[in-house]
Amino acid sequence: PGTVFLSNYDEKYTKIYLNDEIEKLTGYPKSDFLENNIYFVDLILPEDLDNVLSKNKIALEQKKPLHVIYRIIHKNGSIVWVEEFGDSIIKNGEIAFMEGILIDITEKKNNESIVKEKELAEAANKAKSEFLANMSHEIRTPLNGIIGYTDLLMNSKLESTQKQYMNTINQSANILLEVVNDILDFSKIESGKLELNIEKYRIDDIILQIKELINYQAHSKNLEINYIINEDVPKYIWVDYIRLKQVLINLLTNAVKFTHKGKIELSISALEIQKSQSILRFSVKDTGIGIRKNNQKIIFQAFSQEDSSTTKKFGGTGLGLTISNQLLGLMNSKLQINSQFNVGSTFFFDIKLKSSNKSKQRKQVDTEKNISENRILTLENEEPRILIVEDNKINMLLTKTLVKQIIPKCKIYESVDGEKALVKALEVIPDIVLMDIQMPLINGYEATKQIREIEQFKDIIIIALTAGTVMGEKEKCIEVGMNDYVPKPIVKKTLEDILEKWLKAKNNVA
Repeated sequence: PGTVFLSNYDEKYTKIYLNDEIEKLTGYPKSDFLENNIYFVDLILPEDLDNVLSKNKIALEQKKPLHVIYRIIHKNGSIVWVEEFGDSIIKNGEIAFMEGILIDITEKKNNESIVKEKELAEAANKAKSEFLANMSHEIRTPLNGIIGYTDLLMNSKLESTQKQYMNTINQSANILLEVVNDILDFSKIESGKLELNIEKYRIDDIILQIKELINYQAHSKNLEINYIINEDVPKYIWVDYIRLKQVLINLLTNAVKFTHKGKIELSISALEIQKSQSILRFSVKDTGIGIRKNNQKIIFQAFSQEDSSTTKKFGGTGLGLTISNQLLGLMNSKLQINSQFNVGSTFFFDIKLKSSNKSKQRKQVDTEKNISENRILTLENEEPRILIVEDNKINMLLTKTLVKQIIPKCKIYESVDGEKALVKALEVIPDIVLMDIQMPLINGYEATKQIREIEQFKDIIIIALTAGTVMGEKEKCIEVGMNDYVPKPIVKKTLEDILEKWLKAKNNVA
C-alpha cells in the first residue's frame, strides 16, 4: 500500500531501491531519485524537516525502529502527508543502510482535520450559547424591574403627561426585550435547538392579532395598510402560529420602518389546493425605499443591512430577516424578494400546510394580553406564607409588590441567596417558594434540591422565577423538583394565574 525504499546511510539518505509507488506519492518517477536528480529529503516541508531528522537520529542512537509523520511537497505543488516506518541495517557493527515504507495518509489527515474543526465549531457554538444565555439573564434582570414597575405605575392614578412618559419608557423597554429575544432566537436556530409546535389555527385569528400590533405603527406614520385574504384560501391551517406570526410581523415592521409614504399590503393567496393540504403564498408589499439589486442577497445574512448607514438611520440588529428566513427553512420554505430601489419591495414565501375549511374542534388563538386589571385572589388559606428567594433588590421589591397586590393578606419572607433559602424555609415553613435561578453561592436549582431533601418539604410548592430563556430551562426546573415556572420580565397576569393554580383559590373577586 505504500512506497518501499532502501537508502544509503548518508547525509541525503540517497535512495538505492524504490518501488513504483514513489511516483504516485511524489509525482516524480523513481529514476529521478535513483539517479540522484532529486533527493526525497529535499521534498520534506522545511518546517517539518528538523523534527524528521531529530527523530531519525534518536531512533538510530537507541537502535529502535523509526516512526514519523511529516509533509512533503508533491510535484504539482500540493501538500502530501506521509507516515514513515523505517529501520537501520547493520553491517560489520555499523549502520550501512536504511529501509522502510512511506504511506500516503493525506485523506486520513484531512478527515481528522474535518472532525477537529467540527469539534471546535461545536465547542465554540456551545460557548456562544452559554454566553448568550448569561447575557440574556443579565439584560432581562434589570428589564424585569423597568417593565414591571412601569406596568404598575400605568395602572395607578397618573396625570396624562405622566402616563405618556410611562408608556414611552415601557415601550422602549419592550423594544430592548425584542432585541434580546432576536439574538437568542438566532442562537437557538443556529444550534438546531428550536423546534416547531404545529397545531390547527384559523387564518383570520392570526391576521387579527397581527393587525392589532402593526396598525398603530402604520397609522402613526400616516401609512395605509391593507390585509387581503383571497377567497380560495382555506379557513384553517396547521402551523406553528407563533413562528408564522413572528415572520409576518417582522416583514410588516420592516415595511413600516422603510416606508415614508404610500401603502403596505399583506396578502395571502392559494397557489395550489388539494383535499387536505394547500400551498399558500404570504406576501408583504410596500412603497418604501427599496433595495438595490446587488444588495438583495446581503440582507439575508446575519447582522447585515443594506448598507451601514441603514443601521444608523433606522436602527435594529440586522437579524430580523435572517431569523425569518431560518424559521421558514424549518417549515421547508424560504424568503424571496422583488424590489426596485426608491420604488418599493415585495417579500414573499410559499409554504405547504395541512389545511381545512371545517370548523370542528377549532383551535382558538388567545388575543394579545393587555395589562391585567387589579384583581385580588380569595384563597382557602387567606394568609399564605410566601418565601421569595431573589438576590436582586429591585426584583425582590417588584415581586413583593406584585404578590401583595394579588394576595393582600399574605405573609412575605425574604432570602437573598440560595444558601440562606434553606435556613429561612426551616424557620418559617412557607406554603410556597418563589425561587430565582441565577444567584451567588448556591443557585436556584441547588437550593431546590436541598429543600426537597428535607422530609417536611417534599410537597412544598416551589415556583421558578428566571430571566433565562434558553430552550430546556423550564424542563430543567421541573427536573430538579420545582412545580412551575414564571419567566422574567414577570407579567402580573402570569403571576396571578400561577398563584391561583397552586394556592387553590376559592373564587376571584374583581
